[in-house]
Amino acid sequence: MSARLTGFAAFFTACAIFNTPAGKRCGRLLQHLQYDIRESARARNVTLKVNRTDGLVVVVPRHFDQELVPGIVSSRQEWITRQLARFERRPGRFEVDWPPKRLELRGIERSLKVDYLERACSRIKIIQSGDELQLILPENTADNQLVDALTRWLKNTGREHLVSRAFTLANRYGFEFAKVVIRGQKTRWGSYSSHGTLSLNYKLLFLPSHLVTYVILHELVHTLYMDHSASFWRLLEQVDPMARQNDRDLRDGWRYLPAWLD
Repeated sequence: MSARLTGFAAFFTACAIFNTPAGKRCGRLLQHLQYDIRESARARNVTLKVNRTDGLVVVVPRHFDQELVPGIVSSRQEWITRQLARFERRPGRFEVDWPPKRLELRGIERSLKVDYLERACSRIKIIQSGDELQLILPENTADNQLVDALTRWLKNTGREHLVSRAFTLANRYGFEFAKVVIRGQKTRWGSYSSHGTLSLNYKLLFLPSHLVTYVILHELVHTLYMDHSASFWRLLEQVDPMARQNDRDLRDGWRYLPAWLD
């Protein structure tokens, strides 16, 4: 079996088969489904992840017997089917709300109107004035160039708001860490390293504010417990009594993200 995904179209095709009477063949189909196997020093168990960019990714601990992976993939048929259907329901990257007329940054409780203006210039400029964002574009700006410019602006906005929020919550509950970095992880909302670095995804800006707080508190608790043991959850529920519910709600956090951000 190939361990390298060749394109997300294969997943759309698979999903189409699952959603027809031929879905009875899903067992045979999954045996041939391509996926990427990634080793992780932090992984304690095998996990499966699906995203539009990478497709199906199987994360395994180091030294794990990879000959066991096909059986694990086969045993998760129903879950994989649901994930494939989820992506099939979502519109293509530039099919809806493109270019975006608003940025709904629920995480910082801001809704920004976005305007575009073509000018004779060499690069994209973004100017914010209150709740309005003006993008000055060179002629014939490509979609990917516009996404890159918006992503840079979002990361800067994340540094402005998410970093200070992390320090505020840490001070409030007595957590300590070395530094905060804003990244654009594809499969994580946040993480904490044993070196004391708290990493937050700039896409948190699109999530409801209470879920952003939950993610940050979740990672702050990892400063004391690097696992998800009973002790970890006990402390997390002390600082966030709704932690269990927030964790369940976060599983559908992707629905708050605009399709063009994938």
